[in-house]
Amino acid sequence: MNREVKALDAIMTMVCRYYSIDKNVVLSKKRDREIVMARQMFCWLSRRYTRSTFKLMGEYINRNHATVIHSVQKVEDLIDFDRELRYDRDTIVDMNPQLNNINSLIYNIETVDCEDKEVVKSIYGFGQVDTLRGFLYDELFRALGHPTHLFCEQGHKATCEWIVKFGDKVFTIYDWKTYDSHFTKNYLSTWSIGGASLSMDFKDALTNLIEASSVSIFFQQNK
Repeated sequence: MNREVKALDAIMTMVCRYYSIDKNVVLSKKRDREIVMARQMFCWLSRRYTRSTFKLMGEYINRNHATVIHSVQKVEDLIDFDRELRYDRDTIVDMNPQLNNINSLIYNIETVDCEDKEVVKSIYGFGQVDTLRGFLYDELFRALGHPTHLFCEQGHKATCEWIVKFGDKVFTIYDWKTYDSHFTKNYLSTWSIGGASLSMDFKDALTNLIEASSVSIFFQQNK
């Protein structure tokens, strides 16, 4: 997945959170008013905050570039006197200050290979600093790839663990005391986040990356 698509994924996630609409619905052919508004807002924000072409944006939402141009122009034409539209735009931007530095939100999470002994050693002494809820193993796998460690020993308190770099910091995402890899891979939706200290920026970036990866699967399957 290239940088431009990752940036579009991030903006789609922000728009869908705000309008409380499923991403697959926005990417569908439905034309309900709120869905159209969300789609047009996505186009405007993508044009404003990314370097994506109209063609790529059109492919992303399963439409041609002329539709994207029309959507962007529609928002531009209405934004000065449509209070609801202006409120939506301003609120989305205010809720997501990372728009101004979207690259840091998308590209700063890197899964560590188990052969990177120095980083692996650095997690010794980590404790749980936060909890990630609402995501299954397959969703983490799509976003982060294979876990750094798979623990198969009977009685081990974790069955899998991702070690990730976030800028100059290191975090871990792992199951805790399920004692059952089958349960972890099929049913677990609450994960522990380990680190040296709490970082809401990391949790926000991780959540966005996982949700964006789900959108990318839908996008790739429906091209």
